Amino acid sequence: EKMKFIPFTSYIISEGEKNCPLCGSENYQNISKWDRRFKKLKHVKCETCAFIRHHPLPNNEQLSDYYSKNYRKDYQNVGLRPSDRHIIKRKKEAQNRISKFPKNLSASASILDFGCGSGEFVASCQDLGYTASGFEPGESYANYAANEVGLDVKLGEWQNVNYDDKFDLISSFHVFEHLTDPVGALLKAKTWLKPNGYIFLETPNMSNALKKGFGSLHFAHTLGFSRYSMEYLGALVGLKVVKTINDYDIGIIFTPGKSRPLEAIAENARTDLAYWTNRTVNRQFFRYSISKLVGKRPKY
Repeated sequence: EKMKFIPFTSYIISEGEKNCPLCGSENYQNISKWDRRFKKLKHVKCETCAFIRHHPLPNNEQLSDYYSKNYRKDYQNVGLRPSDRHIIKRKKEAQNRISKFPKNLSASASILDFGCGSGEFVASCQDLGYTASGFEPGESYANYAANEVGLDVKLGEWQNVNYDDKFDLISSFHVFEHLTDPVGALLKAKTWLKPNGYIFLETPNMSNALKKGFGSLHFAHTLGFSRYSMEYLGALVGLKVVKTINDYDIGIIFTPGKSRPLEAIAENARTDLAYWTNRTVNRQFFRYSISKLVGKRPKY
């Protein structure tokens, strides 16, 4: 992409979906025309289910090319191999996530990590006796995990990866905010799940991200989840909430079953993100920036 780091310019985006990728609504509220690089990148909030997203979303071909070739270098400043610091951090995160597993999950459970990065979660699960595998669209990290670490990791995107086996638990950490079709992705994941299995999703939590204003918005995060938009996503594909991990990020463990009514979830979502308005997002960015300079935590 051209002129990536030049402020006040637009990203060169091949337009994709404009309607809400969760509820399909055409109605939205503008919340920002900027991202954290001071580049023009329109974000909106769905008026029906309060889902936050780019508008329009980039098309799948453009997004696929970006993640397979440029994402790691662009946003994480890494090349063909993860840094030692990255590996240590991801292993620590993996241990914390494993500690949140359902108590009745078998000690020899089969686990699939959806978008496994460089494989630290897969490796940590294996070390504890689980049968773990994963897939990753980024070529450099997938090759590192499979060839250097020796993990059962495939290179590929969710649309073209397939598994004959069924899994006890499918995990996906900080992946779904990068997609454009979260419903299709979760439906695909569910086809790999055992009837009484679990799906463990985690993303950044937009309920907390407002403290940075539009400093929390950027090209790589096409979608913005809250606790309730994640629950809404699960409900659309026939999943009910088993456990909610409402830390700075938001995590939900699902299992197949009857969810709460969609309108009840949407109402909670609208209330939860009512303060995500264009005025507040702009104001909060400058409050947060000033607070970093003076060492004080900003208020909404």
